[in-house]
Amino acid sequence: MTLRMRLSLAFLFIVIVPLVIAAIVVGRGVPHALDSSAGNRLDASRASTDAFLRTTCLQVRLAAELLARETAEATKRARSQVAHDVIDRGLGDYAVVQDPAGVVTSQAGSVPDGSSPGPAEVGSCSRRQGPASGLEVIGDYVDVQAAGGAPLGRAAVAVVLGRNAARQVAADADADVTIVAGTRVIASTESSSVSSALAHAAASLSRSDGKKVDGRLAVAVPAGPANALLVLSVDRSDVHGLLAVLVIVLLVALLLSAVIGAWLARLTTQPLAQLSDAAARVAAGDFDTAIDMPAHDEVGRLAAAFNEMTRELRGYVGEVEASRDKLRDNLTRLGDTLSGTHDLGRILTVILDTATESVRAGAGAAYITQPGREALMLRASRGLDNRNAAQRLTIGQGVAGTVAATGEARQGRVGDRALGLVLGEGEPTGTEIISVPLRASSGVLGVVNLYDRTDGRPFDAADLETVRSFATQAAVAIDNVMLHQEAQRLSVTDALTGLGNYRSFQQILSREIERASRFGRSLGLLMLDLDLFKSVNDVHGHQIGNVVLVEVAERLRAQVREVDVVARYGGEEFAVILPESDSDGAGHTAERICAAIRAQPFDVGGGLELAVTVSIGVAVFPHHGQAAGTLVRAADEALYAAKGGGRDQWRMAADKQAGESSLGLPT
Repeated sequence: MTLRMRLSLAFLFIVIVPLVIAAIVVGRGVPHALDSSAGNRLDASRASTDAFLRTTCLQVRLAAELLARETAEATKRARSQVAHDVIDRGLGDYAVVQDPAGVVTSQAGSVPDGSSPGPAEVGSCSRRQGPASGLEVIGDYVDVQAAGGAPLGRAAVAVVLGRNAARQVAADADADVTIVAGTRVIASTESSSVSSALAHAAASLSRSDGKKVDGRLAVAVPAGPANALLVLSVDRSDVHGLLAVLVIVLLVALLLSAVIGAWLARLTTQPLAQLSDAAARVAAGDFDTAIDMPAHDEVGRLAAAFNEMTRELRGYVGEVEASRDKLRDNLTRLGDTLSGTHDLGRILTVILDTATESVRAGAGAAYITQPGREALMLRASRGLDNRNAAQRLTIGQGVAGTVAATGEARQGRVGDRALGLVLGEGEPTGTEIISVPLRASSGVLGVVNLYDRTDGRPFDAADLETVRSFATQAAVAIDNVMLHQEAQRLSVTDALTGLGNYRSFQQILSREIERASRFGRSLGLLMLDLDLFKSVNDVHGHQIGNVVLVEVAERLRAQVREVDVVARYGGEEFAVILPESDSDGAGHTAERICAAIRAQPFDVGGGLELAVTVSIGVAVFPHHGQAAGTLVRAADEALYAAKGGGRDQWRMAADKQAGESSLGLPT
């Protein structure tokens, strides 16, 4: 029996039943859809609010660290102004600095109750410590330390949870915001009556995923450790008027159906009503809906196609949800790693893992540019076992080298010359590739390459954009790590000679003495001073003197072992630490150094050569001292003895019992 024949025989039912079913579907589905839409919007608003609170906590933490650093670097007279500088730059609403005795040395801004809380009273959102006395602020504090590590007190910065915060959260979250403490409204973008109702319901709202209050759907988000709640509210459409309209429309349709029944009979059938109901359930989120319709006519084929569509949709939605959850986890892991470590290797590994999992890449490699930006070095990899990957790539050659040179990302099929995707020598092989630069303000720091999706599909523009977003954040973190490493290196390196500086010498000597003491070993220490070096500066100038110092440093390096440490002690004084060296070994080293310095005149340029000699004092642990200070004094005394004995020689520190010293003279 054809569809047209069924329509003719079931005319009365075809006219009435579909309309009733449609009314039921709409009457039930629309309110649910509206509530679901409001709930989804509220979930998105809550996520945006959580992000705002985390961002605000990070902002005040960074501002407090900036305040602490500027306090440590400021003079005593200028320290009273540092808090005002932070507030003037818009980094917070309240800033305060206390010295170690708890006395406020700098303060700016204000808190809601007009008091002047100290750093600990402001609270610490990063430590989950709420503010004292019920302050409605998000704040954080850090300890202030001088460059040498001496405590200088504590600094704190806070952001007030007031009208500005409410407006900012409302803009970010696309919802109305009411900030409450207990049942008191601090600030709100709602009307006074609605905000009052929300404030009285805030306690119960914080324990639910969404609750109807005064015609709106609302939820409360705790403001971290602060004594406040952020109540988010969105419109919940009133469906009573919609239902009334629906009833009127239904009655009118029933009346008209008697007149135009033949036309409705051709358009409406029971199978079509079933399709409509199933479509409504799918629209409401029920992707397990299936239509049992064995007919082989046009509607039967439509039902089969609908069932196939829902099966495909279920699989697609499952993949999207799994991908979303994995992406959320990856972003959380990436954010935690970027903000919590200075380990470059770990950062690159997490970046690479996050990128490969997010786009389902089968393999990946992370390269970092060498100092001078002449080559790329492989620092992290995944799945490159059989891809012939080299540890070093030349910048400007191959895909990764070209991306590093130009700073432009590439994506496509390997070998496509039009897209510049020809692999260079030593570059990992693959069929499909994404290559993204790690670009910071200082330039391209490295490159991330991904190869071949695990599902066999080619990479698309969305995959490229995903990896690019990771790389943008990662480049900032990598740049910060490199700056941190360079700062650490410079803090212990003499800028002129490249040797360790006085600070480095102290650290290494203390460590080597501790090691020698633990294992019962000896340790040699040489204190060197260039003879009559002041006359070099006076006669030839400090630039010539600097040339001499650099050459002395090079000759010292050439005369010591790899395990020995050469440092510039200050001015024209140098020091050499000789691990596991006794008196004989230290004396031989001192003799070699004296000979190396005097052996060849120093070519300082312009055809000028200078004869330079050095005096050396030698002390050995533990015979001449068991502490760093004692050992240095012993070597210094021996140095003065060498100078007093005619210079260009070395002397061993006086033995504690014999009270005599050994003399090293030129040979």
